[in-house]
Amino acid sequence: MNDKEEILPGGNVNEVVRIGNNVHRTTKWSSFVHDLLRHLDKQGFEGAPKFIGIDHSGREILSYIPGEVPGNQYPDFKPYIWSDLALIQSAALLRRYHDAVQGFAATSIQLEVAHTSQASGEWDDEVICHNDAAPYNIVFQDEVPIALIDFDLAAPGPRIWDMVYMLYTSVPLASFAIDYTTGTSIPYQSELHAADRTHRISLFFKSYGISAPPNLKEWTIRRLKALCDTLTTGAAQGNKAYQNMIDEGHVAHYEREIQFLQAHFEEWYR
Repeated sequence: MNDKEEILPGGNVNEVVRIGNNVHRTTKWSSFVHDLLRHLDKQGFEGAPKFIGIDHSGREILSYIPGEVPGNQYPDFKPYIWSDLALIQSAALLRRYHDAVQGFAATSIQLEVAHTSQASGEWDDEVICHNDAAPYNIVFQDEVPIALIDFDLAAPGPRIWDMVYMLYTSVPLASFAIDYTTGTSIPYQSELHAADRTHRISLFFKSYGISAPPNLKEWTIRRLKALCDTLTTGAAQGNKAYQNMIDEGHVAHYEREIQFLQAHFEEWYR
């Protein structure tokens, strides 16, 4: 039996180690999330870790999914992560997750842990959103996105809530663009990058299997505003990890990103 701990990369909030075929996470674990992972397992959804239990140190134990997780180097990833194929497959993965989670009923909802979406109740097809579905929370095998990880923020909400965040982080719809030959970020220039964003937005919705909503801009901006609110509210309630993220400039960054979206979104979608 191999009980050596291997520290895994990624995670702004939790310490994550691998022991054998399992992952042990130091986190304020939630029965709600564990119920969710059990449900996904029963549905035969293979794109998420399985909940194993709690170890003697109080750490959450999940199954280890082999592959590559880009981690915290966002947005400077390997080029394949920014390919059209990876975007298409990520959208399909998100759709499979949303479909698998339909009908989920938690046996225990811890309201102090479960993060209710600010858009809950505003969409006909509400599910349990992942709420952090982005390249840095995806496992890639042979350059194919095969699983979502880190469900700590999962909560009821509309599908579009997850979709716009994956769009923002994966197209990306940010104030930077991507040099596809190197995978590194470069400054956004309308004349060079707008048409590509229009193309990638279309690819995403086609792969997910629905038409893009006419108010896509408003949903995307709301999503980033909610992210800022989550960090500031959590920090005010004593969450040290969120306070550290604020101190590192995360909220200020997203506030600038919102201004960028307000100025440029119609260049890609109207």
